[in-house]
Amino acid sequence: MFKLRTLAMVAAPIGVVLIASSCDRQPGAVAPGIGKPLAHFQPGNFVCVPVKITGGGRIDYPPEQAEKNPPASHEYETFGAHVIGSGQQDANGVCLADKGALEWVDHRPEMEVNGHPLNLHATEVTFAEVATDASCTDGAVHWGGKLRVQNTGQSDLDFEVWDCDNGEPGRNDGFAISVPAIGYAVQCFTVTPADPTCYLTGGNRQFHPTH
Repeated sequence: MFKLRTLAMVAAPIGVVLIASSCDRQPGAVAPGIGKPLAHFQPGNFVCVPVKITGGGRIDYPPEQAEKNPPASHEYETFGAHVIGSGQQDANGVCLADKGALEWVDHRPEMEVNGHPLNLHATEVTFAEVATDASCTDGAVHWGGKLRVQNTGQSDLDFEVWDCDNGEPGRNDGFAISVPAIGYAVQCFTVTPADPTCYLTGGNRQFHPTH
């Protein structure tokens, strides 16, 4: 099992709330700043090829783990997401996404905005690139675009996702998200090339081979 260090924060309309939790991790692991992927998520480790990944899931964070937190705690996030790309790239070398969607809900009471769970909704998915060095057995994708904070109406915010299909069952899969403009991220730092994905405690990510 991965040994993890976890960190997340969210900007509320009147301020910034920071929640941190940490566990032992392997020596030499380096945690990046919020919203900055680890070294092996740099462009040189991605390729523009046809891609499709679908499904949804639950992450129990914090603490990020492979088991669910008690239901009454509401210490978890749920999401549904998919992205499809044909492998085309623009003049700047960006791997273009054809279409995609993301609906993300952070159920943690401390992350509520205006009395409701934080709800992020993608309005546009613009890029999708396949990782060439990830430890995900079936496929790993870095993708993102623009989203809206449903609670506040803030829109046109950049987001990025790290997505891992690590075989069956789905509890071995991983997912992470960052929205730098509001200082929000759910990322779990490990020493594997699947950084910074967090274990799913429910659901399944499905990487679909394309030809």
